Amino acid sequence: MKKVAFILFLSLITPFYFSQDRAPSCWLDYLNNFPGDILINTISVDDPSPLYAYYCALSWNEGEEGGGYCGIQDHPDGHNFIYSIWDPSNHQPITAAYTLSGTNVELFGGEGTGLKSWNFNLGWDVNQWYSLVTRSWDDNGHTMFGFWIYKHTENQWYHLVTMDYPMPNVRFNSRTGSFIEDWLGNGANARAVKHKYGWKRNSSLSWIPFSQAKFNRSIPDDGAANYINNYDGGTGTDYYFMKAGGTTTPVNNASGATLNLNSNTASPDLYFPKGEVSDLTLVNSGNNLNFIWSINTSKAPQFSYHTEVYNNPQFTGAPLIQKSENIPHKRDYVLDVSSLPDNSYYIKFYITDIFGNQSSIISRNFTKGILKVSDINQNNTEAKYFPNPTDRYVNIEFGKSQREIELEILDISGKLLKKESYLKISKITVDLAKFKPGFYLLKTKGQSNQVFKVIKK
Repeated sequence: MKKVAFILFLSLITPFYFSQDRAPSCWLDYLNNFPGDILINTISVDDPSPLYAYYCALSWNEGEEGGGYCGIQDHPDGHNFIYSIWDPSNHQPITAAYTLSGTNVELFGGEGTGLKSWNFNLGWDVNQWYSLVTRSWDDNGHTMFGFWIYKHTENQWYHLVTMDYPMPNVRFNSRTGSFIEDWLGNGANARAVKHKYGWKRNSSLSWIPFSQAKFNRSIPDDGAANYINNYDGGTGTDYYFMKAGGTTTPVNNASGATLNLNSNTASPDLYFPKGEVSDLTLVNSGNNLNFIWSINTSKAPQFSYHTEVYNNPQFTGAPLIQKSENIPHKRDYVLDVSSLPDNSYYIKFYITDIFGNQSSIISRNFTKGILKVSDINQNNTEAKYFPNPTDRYVNIEFGKSQREIELEILDISGKLLKKESYLKISKITVDLAKFKPGFYLLKTKGQSNQVFKVIKK
């Protein structure tokens, strides 16, 4: 598969694309030709950025199983985050196991076929840094590919998509690449991009930085004939850069140069704090415990969650029940405790983030038989809520009047959407008219600390 295949996500193919006025395509090939399960790269686009420019942060497995790319695009419809994978050799369809609200997926074709996702809602700005992360893992004979972005100025992580690739044990086996591309034909306008904080995690779980790269211009390229020599590439204090189009010339390095970035040697743990569970609530229903949690979205995102049940508060001995799943977007599940005799039990709950770091442990206890679930040292006041599902209103009724209650509305990922405070109240009517259909968490704090999972129809 040719490198140009990585550009065939294009939603617009016009006669201009086949003119000779495109800016030349330039590549950084990082010298990491070994298998790995996580790729990270951080990107910033210089101002101004012309329309129809694509800035690929990560490309992998060119012409191999699980080949794909991700990056940001200056599109007529807005500033877009893209993630795409080519179809497998068994010709089974790739599907989306998860999409963030605002992420759309569709098939693409051209030189090869596959599944692409894009998100215009989040947007990106020039002269700002964005870290893009992709990770692959096995699931029931398939390989899952997840895609996350971190907006540095907002200190906020987003999980955009997880793709279900119907082949087992696929990893990032090739060299990793980045490129800059003019996909319409406005080479008279210069464009420039920077890359830093890049790593690949190898099969020994060691982080290998993108400390060396081969800089190349795609040639021959008839579509860029009028601007074929208008390009440049090199390194700054802690970043690589590429430029193309306009009056750019190779002042720093011509095609074929080997670039070294010795400052990019630390592990990503220094730049991305480990994942954190910000809240955990247990709700009892017969022999089941319903776990509902949220994570701190300024810390590294969840990759997996882990639960262990013990018969002592010191958590010694083997756990009586264990449950773990590699599902990054999951924020609730039901644990079957029917096998446990009536007694008091103690729970350890934590997540592992996308970089492999374990969060701090959250402890809870419950007594089976009495069937009351509570936080350690927490005094809950029972409440009920209805109707659920709902078209608009949800009523929360407390067993007695509350001196002070704070209500938070969160989406299923734990992102805070709205907050209200109430004094001397025994019932709250929550209006969800302005919220889209989906799952929401209603969290009460004060005398009654509880979380209710609500479905808006």
